[in-house]
Amino acid sequence: MEVASYQERIAVEAGLLRAVVTSLQASTPVPTCPGWSVRRLLQHVGRVCDMVIRVLQTADPHSPPARVEPPRGEVLAFFDERLASMLKVLASTDPATPVWHFTPTAPKTAAFWSRRMAHEVTMHRIDAQAAAGTSAAVDPDFAADGVDEMLTRLLARHTDAWALSTRSGTVLYHAADAGRAWTVRLVAGQLPQTAAEAVTEPDASVVGLADALYRAVWGRPSKAVISGDAALVNATRAG
Repeated sequence: MEVASYQERIAVEAGLLRAVVTSLQASTPVPTCPGWSVRRLLQHVGRVCDMVIRVLQTADPHSPPARVEPPRGEVLAFFDERLASMLKVLASTDPATPVWHFTPTAPKTAAFWSRRMAHEVTMHRIDAQAAAGTSAAVDPDFAADGVDEMLTRLLARHTDAWALSTRSGTVLYHAADAGRAWTVRLVAGQLPQTAAEAVTEPDASVVGLADALYRAVWGRPSKAVISGDAALVNATRAG
């Protein structure tokens, strides 16, 4: 996807998220994020938008942003303002600008954040809908892109955990409707390696529609079919 398409997706998904949370009480629990309320969910997304703004404005790939305190005032107003500001900064920043991000397997450029935030907001839209007892599928191509981001970019961020891992094996992810497959290779003591390919005899597999795989890799309830070594699958997804 082009950077501009990711930015358009952020705006659309954020609008859907906002529509859901404003229909709920701020104290409504979010079942897909244990311990979170709707207020906490909205606060989180606003703070991530704020972080991205500061990362892009700093334009230094070696400078992670300092943590900031959550807003003390109206959370919805904070969310609206930070989202609008982030979209403006993303649109006005050259995608090739060197900036910080947290994963070792992607170029440290501003383009990373358009993709990351498109999926960040989409997954939290899914969380908001779970709080409302509703659900709306993610289209296959975008969902497959989210699976790809998780498996090829974000999985390797857990460096310390992988250094201590004793698990080895292969996990196949297959999104039938998107015509895409990934194989994650785990070797004890090493970072996971993901290739856009299918293996014939994996130690575990996660198969289904792209939307189901997207939810599965982010630890959300999913209709994906999991077979083989479940512990290996758990080692290849968030949470």
